[in-house]
Amino acid sequence: MAAKLRERVGKAADEVMGRIRKEEGDLYNRFSYLRKPDRLNPNTYTSKNDVEQWRQLLQQFNEKADTVDKLYTNADLDLGNALIQQRINQGIAEQIKKALLSSFPWDIIKRKNQLIKEFVSDFGNLLTFYANNWASWKKDSAGGAPAFDDPKLAASYQSLKEKINAVGTQIEDQYQAMTR
Repeated sequence: MAAKLRERVGKAADEVMGRIRKEEGDLYNRFSYLRKPDRLNPNTYTSKNDVEQWRQLLQQFNEKADTVDKLYTNADLDLGNALIQQRINQGIAEQIKKALLSSFPWDIIKRKNQLIKEFVSDFGNLLTFYANNWASWKKDSAGGAPAFDDPKLAASYQSLKEKINAVGTQIEDQYQAMTR
């Protein structure tokens, strides 16, 4: 009897938590793709059309973040339903659900979700900067970094780049904390 219960709980937990893990993994892969140093170098964009394509990728990343957020928000209900579908007594299912949900690092998840929203906003601001200031930079002969004639544009670019890198590092830290 105990082995059957354990098997059913495992199936229910795998259904709900497996979906969260899968979507979270996809979100992290998209995040890693956006974090590549080339994304923060306007010299790697060949046209304003490239900027718009990256804006679409950023929107897809944001939608994936919303999906993951909803999975966490609905984890209580989804896990309860999955346990009931496995024909586990409602009273026992509630206890199991409570125990499983208490194992989630909720503070870390919440912080990561907030940081991702900040990352999307900052990255969107960088793409807007590229679009609004197209061709106002040239390749610096040392390493291909962008060089701006206008010091205000250079300062704006540097500020955006630093914000994105700082938030990105914080998101990485949250992901590492989630896996401990």
